[in-house]
Amino acid sequence: MVSEADLENDDRCFLLYFIMGTYLGPDIKGEATKKSILQRVAEGLPPYTLEQLTHSCIEVVELERVYYYILRNTDKSLILNLTSLRRFFHGQAQGGDGNGNNNYPQFPELFPPGFHPQYRLKNKHKVIDNVVFINNPDSFYIRSEDVERFKRLSGVQELHVDRDVARLQLGTCFDNNNRVPSNSTISEGKVEPDGNVESCGGAGSSELQDRVNVVASTSDGTTCRGGGTNVMYDFMDTEDDESDPDKVGPAMLFLPSRPSKKEWSDIVAATKNGFALTGTVAMGGIGPTMGLVDIGECEDAYLFRLSLPGVKRDEREFSCEVGTDGKVLISGVTTTGENTVSRYSQVFEMQTHNLCPPGRFSISFQLPGPVDPHQFSGNFGTDGILEGIVMKGKCT
Repeated sequence: MVSEADLENDDRCFLLYFIMGTYLGPDIKGEATKKSILQRVAEGLPPYTLEQLTHSCIEVVELERVYYYILRNTDKSLILNLTSLRRFFHGQAQGGDGNGNNNYPQFPELFPPGFHPQYRLKNKHKVIDNVVFINNPDSFYIRSEDVERFKRLSGVQELHVDRDVARLQLGTCFDNNNRVPSNSTISEGKVEPDGNVESCGGAGSSELQDRVNVVASTSDGTTCRGGGTNVMYDFMDTEDDESDPDKVGPAMLFLPSRPSKKEWSDIVAATKNGFALTGTVAMGGIGPTMGLVDIGECEDAYLFRLSLPGVKRDEREFSCEVGTDGKVLISGVTTTGENTVSRYSQVFEMQTHNLCPPGRFSISFQLPGPVDPHQFSGNFGTDGILEGIVMKGKCT
């Protein structure tokens, strides 16, 4: 009797195999319409040669995003986590029984390394040679029950993936033919295996035709048997965000090492209306800049610089008063932080509100010692910085 765990695991394997076999194919020269690897098998096309391939490359991260984008409406229990997916790409997956799972091929069995080597592009991003993403694959060769099963499990209504949406999701990896141009500079290297996560797939024959036979033979079978143990893990938590009402307050994220530009971009993209600080600005305080002050001192005077972004410079609404005890009081009106902003004929609904809200305000701070208010000079510049110099007073 097949356990519920076996069925769930089989569904995960099926979705992974269907996506990789249907939406990806070899990038062959002269093909006006690209064909997936499974379509080539179904049509009985002869094995391709290295000379027929375009020598293009595609980033592994783009294939990962294809997988997650297509399954964006899928039950999370049927989606591999990122490490499991990468292990599948490396051909290092094992079945729950530890002996491998031969019912569904791994990525190197679909796309043999001899034709589709994996390495690092310019010693940065992992890429795979001669693989193309097909956003509108043919499905005439796929059994109708398999197509319906895929739609039911994935939550998609049709196999077509909107090209523009896919490019927005995938970044700039593709040219007009959905591939990295062949004139890219390439640096050879090895893809390091990920460590300790199991996934679908198993060992197959080293010959291309045998690999294809594995694919063809599994098109009629939909079981992925193991020892009754789930061998894949969710790529994210299975709990919905709404199930956890507790929200984290102001927080900072510390990274153990400097991220690459790509990793940094992905971190920022994962936030909701988040923003990133890099360079010298990242060395300052994070948060509202209103009221930040620097104070300097010389033998007979004090200098201060106060940050007042978005404050009106109109003398009728702005004032700066200095007391003999060294207390400085600033008052005025801010113009930032509106819910809507009108510029010319356009009206913008503000999505974030990180600047000071509009309205009257006052700021006070203390200089290190007494001063002579009659010997005060100040300048409120167009850069939003108020700079003042005041002579020291006599101590009583």
